[in-house]
Amino acid sequence: MASGIMPDELYGTVRVNDAVIEIIEVLEEQPWGARSCPPHTHAWFECNYIYEGSMKTGFGGPLLNVGPGEFFLVPAGAEHRHEYLPESPHRGVCLRWTVAPAEPTAGGGAGSVYAALERLREWQLGCYEDRYGLGERILRLFEEAREADSLASVQLTFVQILLTIAAVRHPEGRVTPAGADQSDTAFLRKIEVYLNDERAEKMNVRRLADALHVSYNHLARKYKRLTGKTIVGRLTEIRLARALDLLRRTDASIGAIAEVSGFGAAHYFSRVFKDVYGVSPKTYRKGLNVEAQKEPETVSVFSAE
Repeated sequence: MASGIMPDELYGTVRVNDAVIEIIEVLEEQPWGARSCPPHTHAWFECNYIYEGSMKTGFGGPLLNVGPGEFFLVPAGAEHRHEYLPESPHRGVCLRWTVAPAEPTAGGGAGSVYAALERLREWQLGCYEDRYGLGERILRLFEEAREADSLASVQLTFVQILLTIAAVRHPEGRVTPAGADQSDTAFLRKIEVYLNDERAEKMNVRRLADALHVSYNHLARKYKRLTGKTIVGRLTEIRLARALDLLRRTDASIGAIAEVSGFGAAHYFSRVFKDVYGVSPKTYRKGLNVEAQKEPETVSVFSAE
């Protein structure tokens, strides 16, 4: 290949009118022997288009077959899982992106790109036959990438694909039974996935609320009603468990453990640790090799909000 842009180079930020689109990934997808992908959520949008073979995907309900010329879209925060079929391995393309307003007050009236792409958060989860020329547009994206010298022009083609999807008001296809992905069980599972994500050591519960498309107050009230505990307390419990494991297995400094486990400042970590376990992290570590030293009891750190 002479000049051109490879698919894994199609990332970056592009502004179109009142929207800022972060292109995360354009991936030529093949399972490569994998049999499944367990339930998970993520903070970006994802669109999967199948060209050959087949796979199964689900959104909290029964798995749906996805075959050639079909696609599915996963809004940010929606739980989903996949199964791959060795007897009919699929080949397709996966697009991943996020969208934000160009200005704090952007995203309003007619012609708003941000408003159009934000509506994809309400996309009806399911598997859809491509009646919109989506597959052709994706192939054109790859063709343009191979021939283009300008990354910006290819990124704009990517945005045109997103707007094509956003223009579909009432897609026709096989959908997940109404409300399955919004069940209380799925709601709690999404929260656990986010809170236990080791990459999210600095997670803010208000960002979690944004990812689940609910207000923080609604998230806090519903979580307390379903579990009897607070979501802030649950996050603290997860962070403490991570810190205990690091204290046992590593000789990392208290400051480093505080940072990695999500507490940030060492003095804050030490205070929370001592409030729950009765000893400081430093004292606890010293006592690990003393036979008489008992392991701290598992104490609930939940409290009313």
